[in-house]
Amino acid sequence: MRNLWQLPLQRLEIYCQPFQRPGGYFKVSPHASCNGSDWIGMERHFAVIEESIPFRLLSKSDYFSLLKQHFRGPSQAIDRHACTLIDYLNTRPNYFHWFLDALPRIFAAESYKQLTGSDVSIVIPENLRPWQWDSLRYLGVQESQLIQVPAASPVRSWSFAQLVTTFSHRHIRRSATGHFDAFSPDSIQTLANRLLTGVDQIEGTAPATHRLYVSRGHATLRRVQNEDEIIDFLCPYGFKRVCLDELPLHQQIKLFQGATHVISAHGGALTNLLYVSPGCQVLEIFQTGHGIRPDFFQLAALRGADYSFYEATSLNKENEIVIPIGVLRTFLDSSL
Repeated sequence: MRNLWQLPLQRLEIYCQPFQRPGGYFKVSPHASCNGSDWIGMERHFAVIEESIPFRLLSKSDYFSLLKQHFRGPSQAIDRHACTLIDYLNTRPNYFHWFLDALPRIFAAESYKQLTGSDVSIVIPENLRPWQWDSLRYLGVQESQLIQVPAASPVRSWSFAQLVTTFSHRHIRRSATGHFDAFSPDSIQTLANRLLTGVDQIEGTAPATHRLYVSRGHATLRRVQNEDEIIDFLCPYGFKRVCLDELPLHQQIKLFQGATHVISAHGGALTNLLYVSPGCQVLEIFQTGHGIRPDFFQLAALRGADYSFYEATSLNKENEIVIPIGVLRTFLDSSL
């Protein structure tokens, strides 16, 4: 990390220190179920499967509500070994949580099959977006492996012969000052390499070299008010404005794989730092009202990128910002 403006590190500070994380693991629960709209896992003796509720602690009332849904149903039994990519973070399409929290569970299913020889079905929502379907294809998931859950299903409890769960791709430590969640280097590198290989095999496109300014596009929050001014400044340096919500997944992957520089306000599009090459220069602009967050700093570090950050003042409740041109000039002076 380069702290070009000598800003307080805030939540980034703890991620700059060495720490130990538990090794990769998965949990196998016979005759377990997933319950309610958030798909919370329960053992057959009704203990909550913690791996199914990342970053969340259930209160007593939450637990009893979960039991009520389990017993009242309607319920459906599926006599298969299964791993679910559905949880409260992924009941609706979310680019960041799909890639960083859902997809790595597929590797646990693969490890289980290697150990036991048993096939594991992958449970997904029926209403996946094209980029989600593409990500499954690039990881080599076959259609025959999938169990699709209808969006409007009345079922409140799904049970399985064996439920394979994991959250070892994140290390969570809760404290009074906020939780500490660190990505597993092994999981990140495996995910990135598998997706890059899948794109090469299926799409066959070669990355071009780019300097990228990532637009917030059609987002309604955390927009950059002076974007046209920014583009006028960056264009002479060879930067290309990209609006990623208009691009298919393979193009997003190749854009970031070939990027030498990435400038972006904080947002889900930076999940694509998964694909950057070592030495890529990254500038993430945070919003004071949204706070400094460590996720994309971790991705950049794990991929060998040089990471810088700046915190711009939020101008309204939507956390819109103006990025000072002087900030961009300082970053370019240090990275070109």
